[in-house]
Amino acid sequence: MKMGSRVSIDRFGRIVIPAQIRKKLGIKAGSELIVELRGSMIIIRPLRDIDRVVDGWYEKMTNTRVEARYFRISGGKWISDEYVRRKLGLD
Repeated sequence: MKMGSRVSIDRFGRIVIPAQIRKKLGIKAGSELIVELRGSMIIIRPLRDIDRVVDGWYEKMTNTRVEARYFRISGGKWISDEYVRRKLGLD
């Protein structure tokens, strides 16, 4: 189902999302929205619980420090160990 409406931007950069679209998506006063730029399009979508979960995971992953106790550089069956070390800048 494709819903579209023509809206305008006020002098403060605000737009009004038509009531039928807000109702269909469950958007109410105080709802959080994601605004994305994709090429020449502006995408506005509701922030869902999964967005919060993914943001939380991302935050945890970026703040986690991991130490490797054992790390073996190996080229395996098709590439020599020397080649792998040179490509990784370990020589």
